[in-house]
Amino acid sequence: MRHTIMTIITEINPSKRLVLEQILGEIRLDLLRNPFIPFSSLSLLHFASFVISDDKKMPPLLIFENNFDGDVSSYLDELIIHAGDGIDWIYQCCTDYIPSTRNQNLKTFLLANVVRPSAFHIGNVGRAAKDIAENQKLRERLQLYLDQLFQKVRPESFSPFQLRKNLQKFVRTHVPPDLSKPLPPHQTATDKLIPKARKGLFFFVAGVLTLMLLPIVIILIFMLRYKENRDPVEVQSPSVSEIEELIKTENQITQNRLANITTIKPGSFRLILLKVVLFATNLLARTSTKGKLSDIPSIHFSHWSIINKGTQLLFLSNYDGSWSSYLDDFIDKASPGLTGIWSNTQGFPSTRFLILDGARDELPFKAFARNHQVQSLVWYSAYRDLTVQNIDKDSLIREDIFTSLSEAQTQECVLSCYSFTLKQKTDESKREKSYCKKSETLRKTKRCGKEEDCS
Repeated sequence: MRHTIMTIITEINPSKRLVLEQILGEIRLDLLRNPFIPFSSLSLLHFASFVISDDKKMPPLLIFENNFDGDVSSYLDELIIHAGDGIDWIYQCCTDYIPSTRNQNLKTFLLANVVRPSAFHIGNVGRAAKDIAENQKLRERLQLYLDQLFQKVRPESFSPFQLRKNLQKFVRTHVPPDLSKPLPPHQTATDKLIPKARKGLFFFVAGVLTLMLLPIVIILIFMLRYKENRDPVEVQSPSVSEIEELIKTENQITQNRLANITTIKPGSFRLILLKVVLFATNLLARTSTKGKLSDIPSIHFSHWSIINKGTQLLFLSNYDGSWSSYLDDFIDKASPGLTGIWSNTQGFPSTRFLILDGARDELPFKAFARNHQVQSLVWYSAYRDLTVQNIDKDSLIREDIFTSLSEAQTQECVLSCYSFTLKQKTDESKREKSYCKKSETLRKTKRCGKEEDCS
């Protein structure tokens, strides 16, 4: 199953800004049944959002993000069928859009304003939105069956093998075939091999060119250090009111949403360097197919795009857990890569040799992230109560329920059906306790990027 990350970016007509915000506000209040975009009718969709970029130096932009299954054309056809009139109303608030009764005109306009990601990551590779929903239903049916069974007989009365036999019998007799039929492989051998080959070729060529052009590389390193020593750093932390406004929409469900827009440092040197880093990041991300990016296990979909004619960097991410725990993962597990990307944008904490320091400096990095965070006026998730790891385990249950397993694998399969969420809750509790301690420390230093109540 191929996934697509598509972002449509259009300039807003200032005279219709309020009308646009009213429409988006109505959508936000009822994501499933609003008259503009009934998101639940879009069978291919995983996540979607609307963000307004409001840089005082540039015209306001409407950013419409979509993460979905299949190709762009098929998804836009489905979107227009179910929400054509609503999409038409939204884009009447943007410049260069000519309303028409013909849906083809709308599709042409949307395609003309698609911005492709420069680098992206997908946590649950190869799992269609429809399959994720069905896998969850299957697991919930099995959990309910086990709950009822254990009300009559103690769990220790069964061996894992016996329990699995009971589960299999229950599935055959009480579960609709659509929920239990085998799924196709998440990826083919070719899907796995090509990204690895591209990554290997890129780093081989990069290594050869570095040796061949060593004097030029040394000059470029000196240029980079010269610029790093003189780049201004953001020292102002976000205000309490700004933080409070951002956190109004956070921690409402299992997942959270992050949208950041930063200004790329002036000059072609930084823009070219950023493009090279994003290209390398994308190659690495294409080989991260087990739910993790740089050992971060909580990202569903995320991507970077260079926008506004090469002047700004857009980062959009759908992730599990709190904002603080997500940023902690950035710092602890992926700081060199993130520093390599964001060190090319204005105000980022001081860096050395492109990837050192930067995001490792926790307080300035979190303040930078908050300062450039943009509130999502609309955000939709097709599976609001599932983490990346939940989705993986639901998928494994369906894949393994009728396969031949060892004793250890059988025990794991049965436990996944009944109690795998316990570990998730425990892990999240630990993250929140850690976050509360850090938040209290930050408040005491008055350099806080967090002002939330941890009571």
